[in-house]
Amino acid sequence: MPMVIRNGVRLHYSDIGSGPPVFWHTGGGGDGTMWLTAGYLDQLPGRRHLLFDHRGHGSSDRPEGVQAHSLEEYQADVIAVLDAAGIERAAMVGYSDGGRIVYCLAAKHPERVTALVGIGGVADRSDTNAWRRELAESVRKTGLRTWLAAMSSREAEPVPGWLLENLATTETEMFALECEGWADAPTECQDFPHITSPTLIICGEMEDTDGAAEQATGILPDGRAIVLTGFGHLQAFWRSDVTAPLIRDFLEDRVPGTASL
Repeated sequence: MPMVIRNGVRLHYSDIGSGPPVFWHTGGGGDGTMWLTAGYLDQLPGRRHLLFDHRGHGSSDRPEGVQAHSLEEYQADVIAVLDAAGIERAAMVGYSDGGRIVYCLAAKHPERVTALVGIGGVADRSDTNAWRRELAESVRKTGLRTWLAAMSSREAEPVPGWLLENLATTETEMFALECEGWADAPTECQDFPHITSPTLIICGEMEDTDGAAEQATGILPDGRAIVLTGFGHLQAFWRSDVTAPLIRDFLEDRVPGTASL
């Protein structure tokens, strides 16, 4: 597994395949292998896939202190991995908090992004990130595994055991620090007007609060939203039989892979 060190933090990633690069960023729990296990790579042939274990997750280091978990640190880590892999521009796919990171990256570094996909609900224009502090304390009290079990019970169908196990490998404190580190950061709504790359938002109907995903298409210069009927936050990820073809078709239209040439 390739590795890069940024400001003393070791960051691990997998580099699989060849063709136009796609950078895959997970959310608050789990590691880069979840994309492979879910079957996303099988459905997007003819591309070079970077599966990232971001700080606090998987094989990467677990830095202490909330200062090491600001949104800016996570964004800079992505740039460091791209540089280490020799990639100037890549399509970005982020799930949950990973979506927030790639939105921020695309707004601040448009020259590094060819296309953008965010899986998961987005903030409404009036939202803030203050809720993250409450979430951090809640997860600390119960432990991440228990919190995930409660969250999964609200999905419309049983969550695969492999996904819950992957998410639960993240230490509770790393999840909590990520939440706290972003609590004062702006929401993605402030980034959307500055994102010039073609953007696709995919989210479940159960997490599309007040139609925020559809509203985002009116802010994004080149944006589209797909709301999956009856799906929750976890389903939008693990149901790759539905989500992966949407990503494949979007990228094939905007950044064709070698399999289509």
